[in-house]
Amino acid sequence: MQREPLSEHEVREALQYIDPDCDRDTWFSVAGGLKDEFGEAGWDLFEPWSATGTSYKAHSAKTTWRSASAGHYTIATVIKLAQDGGWRRSGSSLSAEEKRALSAEREARRKARQAEVEADAARLVRMQETVAEACEIILDEHTHHLGNSEYLGAKGVGAHGIRFFKRSVLLVIDDREGHERCDIRTGEAMREFFQNLPRPRPEHLSFLRMSYGSIAVPLRDLECMLWSLQVISGQGTKMFPKYSRKKGCFHVLGEIGEGPLGFAEGYATAATVHELTGWPVVACIDSGNMVTVADELLAGWRDAEPVWLADNDAPNPRNGKRAGQDAAARCQAAHGGRILVPEFPALEAA
Repeated sequence: MQREPLSEHEVREALQYIDPDCDRDTWFSVAGGLKDEFGEAGWDLFEPWSATGTSYKAHSAKTTWRSASAGHYTIATVIKLAQDGGWRRSGSSLSAEEKRALSAEREARRKARQAEVEADAARLVRMQETVAEACEIILDEHTHHLGNSEYLGAKGVGAHGIRFFKRSVLLVIDDREGHERCDIRTGEAMREFFQNLPRPRPEHLSFLRMSYGSIAVPLRDLECMLWSLQVISGQGTKMFPKYSRKKGCFHVLGEIGEGPLGFAEGYATAATVHELTGWPVVACIDSGNMVTVADELLAGWRDAEPVWLADNDAPNPRNGKRAGQDAAARCQAAHGGRILVPEFPALEAA
């Protein structure tokens, strides 16, 4: 257990005992631990340490840093990694005055980091709302109910509440603080964007191209508010707009009432079961979202009989777990119901 706060100098020294050419999970945990302890100021520790690695790429380091968030890792993670590498904290004892100074320094960092966390959370909400508004416009103006999809043909399912793109659409997201916005471009405006896009691309700009022939699966919350679109290309590539909210959002095939109510991950599995059984089925998009969606929906439809449609995943080679079946088991433990593992060879990764 850490008895005294560490100074920035000590952390910098400890980092010398962690190999910057470590695996990506370790690299990310170092970023998270430093960010949790020092906030954005931790970049001045993470970047020089990362730069000593033989595989260092500035863009990857910046992307990893931006992806790291508070709470997942702490400075204790960094200390443990350094100790595993042979680092030992200096045995010299600190005076009472030095301990007070370090404690005050750490408390100041904690308050600054908390302010950053709150600002980031507020900014995320603004970005989610901005992207949701853009998704609503795209759905209303650039898609329609009728169309053809190579993806649906390959899966052998029909369209149930989804939309087809009338034309190629580009969603451009600018996340600069105080300038958050989304632009929707088509035709010549889309070509002009790519012609004038600086190289390298500015970090505050991201974009999603939605091609003619793709489908849009609307993702709504319990109040039917549209928050995101899952865009599926003809080849089955699945995409979401950056910042769009997915947690707790879903797409329902059919009408929920009494009787069986299926919960599936992907749209194709949901559509197949809906067409075979006539049950209403909820497409939760992924196994991690299934528990959240089930908690919210079943609180409102208490007469529904849940059926958990677990994807027949191959075991994860790293931990042996099956994400879809594990999620279904958690849902069953919380809400009862039956677990079915549909075996549709054509629906792998549906």
